[in-house]
Amino acid sequence: MSAPGNKPKPDSQTLLIGLGIYLTFTILVMRFMPGLAVMLLVLGLITMLAYSGWLVSKGMLGKVTKKSKDDFAGRIKLRLQDCQDKEEKFRSEAEQIRLSISTLRDDLERSSAAGEDERTRAENVIKELEAEFNLRHAKASFFADCGTKLKILMDRYQLQESISARKQELEALRSTNFDDEATLEETRYHLERDTIELDTIAELSKEAFVSFKAEQAEELRVRLEKLRSRL
Repeated sequence: MSAPGNKPKPDSQTLLIGLGIYLTFTILVMRFMPGLAVMLLVLGLITMLAYSGWLVSKGMLGKVTKKSKDDFAGRIKLRLQDCQDKEEKFRSEAEQIRLSISTLRDDLERSSAAGEDERTRAENVIKELEAEFNLRHAKASFFADCGTKLKILMDRYQLQESISARKQELEALRSTNFDDEATLEETRYHLERDTIELDTIAELSKEAFVSFKAEQAEELRVRLEKLRSRL
């Protein structure tokens, strides 16, 4: 059964029929009350203009909404890609700094003849490089977190789009409920009629068979009576 709240929307054919009826009525009224007919024509014209304006505004709003959605999705994708690129950049720089620190430490360990001043400068450079390494690692983590949050936003956006698409599918399915119900009722009617006809044919066939058997029995009885009379 279809839900009572799912009312079919008027199509263009229905609107044209309604417009034709309205114009016919107005023309008939014009023969008897021209003033009223003029008022009806003006009212009809205003209604048509208002309806046309509503259709245009609805179409423009749909385009603006779609463009807005596309812009939102595009911005999210661009920011997500930017965050991923920056995360990769800072992690690459951090890895390069780590290799530089490892190389300098190896060189320092091999330089057994290096003076205290050289060792102190080397340790200071290592310390500064470690600070830069930690900074690059923090930047990479920051952009990784941003990328994760943007990915969550994109997933939510896709979910909303999916919900909207499924709702449109649901409305399309519900719009056919009235036609489907009429088809089901028509099919049920034909099925019941065919069942009655089949039952009638079966009953007639059964009666014909029973009648045929009874006639045979009567003929046999008559022959037996004849034989008995001859005894």
